Amino acid sequence: MRIGDYVVEVNTAKAYAAVHGTDGRPWFALRLHASLDTVGGLDESYGQIVVEEARHPGELVLTATSRSTVWDSRITTVRFLPDRIESSTTVTGSGRITDMHLLGGRRTPRGFLPSGSHLVQAYSPNPDHPTRVLRDALEPATIGPCGEGSEPGIERWLFSPAPWCFAVTPDSKQWFGLSLVAPIDEQTFTNYNYAPVTGGFSLRLDYEGQTTVDGSFRTPLLVVHLGGKDPEDVLVRHRALLDEYGVVPRRTAQKQDWWQGTIFCGWGAQCAISARTGEAPQPLATQVNYDRFLTRLARQGIVPQTVVVDDKWQEAYATCRPDPAKWTDLRGWIAERHAAGQRVLLWWKAWDEEGAPADACILDADGHPVGLDPESPACRALIVDAVEYMLSADGLDADGFKIDFTARTPSGSSLKHSGSRWGNALLHEQLRLVYDTAKRVKPEALVVTHTPNPAFIDVTDMIRLNDVLRAADTAEPGYVARHMTYRAGVVRATCPELGIDTDGWMMPSHAEWREYLKIQHGLGVPALYYVDGTDTDRHDFGPDDFAAIAESWRSFGAAAREVAAQETL
Repeated sequence: MRIGDYVVEVNTAKAYAAVHGTDGRPWFALRLHASLDTVGGLDESYGQIVVEEARHPGELVLTATSRSTVWDSRITTVRFLPDRIESSTTVTGSGRITDMHLLGGRRTPRGFLPSGSHLVQAYSPNPDHPTRVLRDALEPATIGPCGEGSEPGIERWLFSPAPWCFAVTPDSKQWFGLSLVAPIDEQTFTNYNYAPVTGGFSLRLDYEGQTTVDGSFRTPLLVVHLGGKDPEDVLVRHRALLDEYGVVPRRTAQKQDWWQGTIFCGWGAQCAISARTGEAPQPLATQVNYDRFLTRLARQGIVPQTVVVDDKWQEAYATCRPDPAKWTDLRGWIAERHAAGQRVLLWWKAWDEEGAPADACILDADGHPVGLDPESPACRALIVDAVEYMLSADGLDADGFKIDFTARTPSGSSLKHSGSRWGNALLHEQLRLVYDTAKRVKPEALVVTHTPNPAFIDVTDMIRLNDVLRAADTAEPGYVARHMTYRAGVVRATCPELGIDTDGWMMPSHAEWREYLKIQHGLGVPALYYVDGTDTDRHDFGPDDFAAIAESWRSFGAAAREVAAQETL
């Protein structure tokens, strides 16, 4: 059956639908069954899968009823429309979901059956490689909030989470999106995985046994959307799809002019000292050092409009009180910045339980705290108290937060926590507590995260492009600028209502930093991390470097004023 610009041929005996272009070139052979594994066992289809067809003008609907080894019933519905293919599965019964396999699943006696494909390239909006954007279609990819960068073999913490959309192509000319569509409360999975094999692929969601079904459960809608010109266009279509289905939360915060102010973040300068002295960078977040940083910049004519006090200004991560050994008077220091016309953001570490009572935490199998539990009453009170203290006039009177380490979202089927949320839904709840409290205390506060996923636009105001990944010496010059341009493209395509903090730390060399500086102001708000030199090749800054910073900031200011003038017309 022809639908739009493609043709569908159904193989009822093997329960798949072959899809090819009108030119006859094959695209997919999409499986019409799924597997929702549980703690109690693997979900296998057995016997006949009954496929029913309903044909309408410009639409084909396939309903596949399978017998399952763990569910009372399992029905997959696939709709073929001119611009997309939609698939969802409904199960009935009871169980705790571990892994959910979409566009593929287990069927005895053949084992796991993925969908067939003729894909040649794939694209992930989640940066996990220092130079590459496109990958061979046979390389797997993961999107999600669990990707701690300090662990070997995991390099995906930069966007946590990125948008739920992979882009794939059979010919490098037309691009297809593999999008998940679900409201945030239903996103109780951790990671979304593209799992290719030779000649095929499937998709997997990790639920980790933390989502309980008792009755009926419907999987997130999977949409294969067609007609993309390139990967970024696929992401634009992904956002439009989410808007169409009404799953993007509504933003209520009003954008403030000062959010577009140039940023200085002290973390890079802390690391530069660390590289030269051998000290750890965290103890260097001191009042003495930050005074020196700002004085050094001011003498070169560089006066940032926003200052970020980074890791670790606080005595304990969970309670967010200044470390008296580092800050004799942080409240007074912030007041001095305000008097100078500057704003101050405080670095806040998501999930970290340091200083929190056990009843505010997620616990491991031994009962040891492993992270904050945002659904625990004790944790909720703790977060509210910390935010009120940091932002209120009676507390530190800061202007907002740089929220980091969302990629440490707890993961594990044995972990114990208070409520029913898990994975992305639980991360969103933590950020919601911070965000809503911040806006109640100080409506103009700025909250910066690295969660460029449309499901999170109601709990953040600005997306940070995050750390640069250092590549091998063989990397082509200018790779930092190219990779950060790719990251900014992800944000613009899927979260255009949010600002962009362009970051600028962990630069591999002075030369790469200078190349990035040339384009940084065109990607978003310029962020400066260094005052004396970079922290890798230990190149000391000279007059030309400070002149380049000043020129970048002037260019950004001129462009921002032009945009503001156009918006008032």
